Amino acid sequence: MNKLPKNILISYHRKKNGDPTGVLVAIPVDDNGAFSIGYSQCRKTDKFSKDMGLKIAVGRAEFDTSFHSLDNIPHNLRKMLPTFIKRCEKYYRSKT
Repeated sequence: MNKLPKNILISYHRKKNGDPTGVLVAIPVDDNGAFSIGYSQCRKTDKFSKDMGLKIAVGRAEFDTSFHSLDNIPHNLRKMLPTFIKRCEKYYRSKT
């Protein structure tokens, strides 16, 4: 990916062998600590591309700042959400 947004948080979902299969990203929405989350997950038959995954996830985060896109998030990424959201809240709160 050419240029990532400033203050982005990234968390990859990985297989047992360490290969990434999906990504969660958070980007700041305003200076008050608000953030938006995006995700990307490849199919089991595909090879995950970090550049393409980040591009898709950042696009979703920029497009949907109300978390509506998280309604359809794949199960393995959904399991990561509570920990990721706590991390985001702590990180973006410290930036205000």
